[in-house]
Parts: sequence; structure tokens; C-alpha cells
Amino acid sequence: MNISTWIKTKKTLAVSAILVTLVGPANFAWASFNFSLPEEKKQVTIYDGKDKKVISTEANSFKKILNEVDVSLNTYDTFWTSTDSVKNGSVVVVERAVPVTIVAQGKSKVVYTTQQTVQGVLHEAGFDWKTMMSIEDGMTKVRNGMQIHVVPYTARKVNRKEAMNIHYNKWFDSTLKPGEEVVVQEGIPGEREVELDEFISNGKVVKTKVGHATVLKEGVPGVVKTGTAENTVGFVTTMNASAYHPSDGDGRGITATGTQAGHGTVAVDPSVIPLGTSVFIPNYGYAVAADTGGAINGNRIDLCMETFEECYRFGRQSVEVFIHY
Repeated sequence: MNISTWIKTKKTLAVSAILVTLVGPANFAWASFNFSLPEEKKQVTIYDGKDKKVISTEANSFKKILNEVDVSLNTYDTFWTSTDSVKNGSVVVVERAVPVTIVAQGKSKVVYTTQQTVQGVLHEAGFDWKTMMSIEDGMTKVRNGMQIHVVPYTARKVNRKEAMNIHYNKWFDSTLKPGEEVVVQEGIPGEREVELDEFISNGKVVKTKVGHATVLKEGVPGVVKTGTAENTVGFVTTMNASAYHPSDGDGRGITATGTQAGHGTVAVDPSVIPLGTSVFIPNYGYAVAADTGGAINGNRIDLCMETFEECYRFGRQSVEVFIHY
């Protein structure tokens, strides 16, 4: 070994010794060759419309990730992420801008937007919601190519009484075909007072919004038999019926459940209809199975009437009984 080589070798050994001292034996190999640990791979999910991609990546920015999976953004497209920086489990959602035509004061303008609602589009376009509004509902979902009509407006509050929609209780009747329905008793609409916000443009009410409603009178639900079991409140069966007066028996008019007998009380066989069950009988009304009777066994039911005359007139007959589940 010549002198020059010997000097170089000594210098190399000296530098190596210093590195070992500074970084320790375990990291010496990395330090001497200037190696760095590789980036930890992270799992990231990308949603682009209906497309979903799950990748494992070492990228440290979301734009790099989109480039990795060949997701390009057009001028007005954007994306949002579930985390500020790339982490394991991060989610990237790409939002594609769509063209929307805004029609205001006789002029049309096409804008590209990633907003999801009409209200969002108008806010983004700079319209003052206090003086300008869309004819379309503000929460309408934005569609590609849709038109949004914007008009100046004033608002006023109006109180008004109105009939409420009739609700119908449906009862399963196994003798009917699936989908077949028969109205047994029409319902009675309730009444409510509503406070309305009316929006006026060019002298016409262009939109109405219910602000507050107070029920003035409850309605009476209608009764419908149906051959479809889903969404029913009970079932229909046929029973042999008779009538009795509250003073029948020991004359006290107290039922087997301790209540006062009267119209709306029926006596049943508890093994057929459990006590406490709500029932409905056409031409009699709603009632509660609250009583029993020595002769009321099996498929029999006894309806309590207010007068003896009603009892005699009713006699004995076959009736449909609507039994709540």
C-alpha cells in the first residue's frame, strides 16, 4: 500500500469512527450511505361520482394521489378530504361541476357549480337572499343543465284556517286480495290554523311556506280493510254479537276490569280477545274489551248499549270486528 492510499484509508476510518460515535452502530450504515427510511404506505379511498377506488400509497399530498389514479380535475371541479393531510384511512371526494342556467330579470347566465342545492348556487352566484329568491324550492337538488328562475320579492305573514288531511287506519282482511282495499268508514278531517309566509313578486304570490300550525280540532281517522298485511294496525274477523245494558247482571254496571260499563265497552272471551284490547265494530264504533260474561265464550262478543231499546233493536247478529294488534 502506497502512502497516498494509506492516507485516504486513515481519513475514511476516521470519518467512520466519528459517524459511529454520532449516530450509533445500528444507524451507521444508513448515515454513511445517506439512506432515508421509506414513506409508510397509507390506505386512501377516492370517490368520484359513482366510482370508488381504494389505494395504498406513499404520496404525501392529495393532488399526487389523484394523479396516481388518473383522476383529472376540470376547471370548475373540486375535491374535499376527510383529513387535513394524507393519513391512513383518509377519504377524498371529487365534486364535478355541472352547468346551470340562472334566469334573472330577463337575462340568462350559465354557471358551472359543484353546489348541491339551488340555494347554494344562488349564494355562490352572489344573490342577496333578502331581496331575491328562486321560484324553485331552495333545497331542490342541482341537476346538470337545470334552470333556476330568480325574481325580486317581498314577504308577508298570513293566518288562515284550513282542513287537515284525513288519515286512514288500515286493517288486514284475509278475505281480500293483496292490494285490494275497501273503505268501511270515511274519516273526518280536522281543522288547523296556519301561519303562512307568502312571497310576492310582481303583485303575485309565487311561493308559500307554512311557518307555524295550531290544531284547532282533531280529525277522526277513517277505516279501511286491505288484503295487504304490511302497515296495518290490526286484523278483521267475523263474530257473533249480542247487546247488553250496564244494569244487567248485578245491576252495578262495573266491568270485569273494574271500569264503568257503557257505550264503548264490549264483553269478550279473554282467550280469544285479551282484555284491554282496542276494537272497532262498524255501526257501533271504537270500543275496549273490558268485560266478560258467562255466555260469552269463543267467537262471541257482547256490545254494551246505553238503553234497553238499543239492546232490543240490535238483538243478535253477525258483525265484523276489527281487532288491534
